Amino acid sequence: MKRVYDLANVVLIFLTGLMVYRAYPLVPERIPMHFNLAGEPDRWGGRGGLIMLFVMPLVMTIVLYVLIRFVPRIGTRARYVNIPHKEEFLRLPAEKRDIFWALYKEFFAGLAAGLNLFFYLIVRGTMRIAMGQTDLLPFKMLLPALALLGLGTVWYAWRMLTLPGKLVRGEI
Repeated sequence: MKRVYDLANVVLIFLTGLMVYRAYPLVPERIPMHFNLAGEPDRWGGRGGLIMLFVMPLVMTIVLYVLIRFVPRIGTRARYVNIPHKEEFLRLPAEKRDIFWALYKEFFAGLAAGLNLFFYLIVRGTMRIAMGQTDLLPFKMLLPALALLGLGTVWYAWRMLTLPGKLVRGEI
């Protein structure tokens, strides 16, 4: 599943970048930069803010993938691990612990995918408002990303909280 999330992240960042690149010369100098809960723009900025709407998810994705890369290495030291059954988990063979770290990596890749989808939809809505195609950022448009983020976070949190105990008990 992590590979699916990895591919989704690459595709969404590429599409967001392409959308910003193609729209940049077409949008007016003043574009919406923030929205209230009703979807109305409540802060405006210059056209350069459109670039920031691409850079933010890119940097966020890089940070999450740095966590994916380095936290499992740091997690071999007891003082840096904060999971259920910590002492027993750290005594498990490396191949058993790797099952947990694979789930951890999958969670953060999925989190990045959900956030990238959310930013893609925000950028798309921002450009539609800036070009006068609509007045509001439609909440319905953001529902898929919000559902993915909410349900995915609950699902993975539950799995990451229960997996160490199952590994210690030998259920997996």
